[in-house]
Amino acid sequence: MPAPVRPPDVTVRSQSRDDVEGLGALYLVSYPQGVAAVDLEDAVEEMEGVFEGEYGTPVEAASLVVETADGALVGCVQTVTSPPWEGIPAVPFVIELFVHPDHRRRGLGSLLLLTAAQACHDQGWESIALNVQEDTAGEATHLYRGLGFAEITPVAAGEG
Repeated sequence: MPAPVRPPDVTVRSQSRDDVEGLGALYLVSYPQGVAAVDLEDAVEEMEGVFEGEYGTPVEAASLVVETADGALVGCVQTVTSPPWEGIPAVPFVIELFVHPDHRRRGLGSLLLLTAAQACHDQGWESIALNVQEDTAGEATHLYRGLGFAEITPVAAGEG
């Protein structure tokens, strides 16, 4: 994978529980209305669930935020191991990658994903996986393929 390129006006850091409110607000505006959360309270609960392990064990070094100089969160990647869904490869799994609409097309999604992938590699993992939802697949699929991700067909329970 290529090396991540960070625009000069942002920083990347690990997310923390102190970010839950800001992450909820970012999550809500980053998806079309009703796709990820119905309101701010729902979005914050989703982010709390990430920290509580509802979607797998968080990989702290690969669960990152991008923030502006004034501390505004404008992008996030959340990576876990052992997610609760069937058919997921036994590697770190990106459960969320979202960027504020006003900050898209600046390479922040690539920056987050490549930085998370490097963190997983540094921890001894050879692969990282993610899932693309049909309702948000357009630009996401193009991004992932451009970064070298390959499409795989999940193995159904009982197969293999």
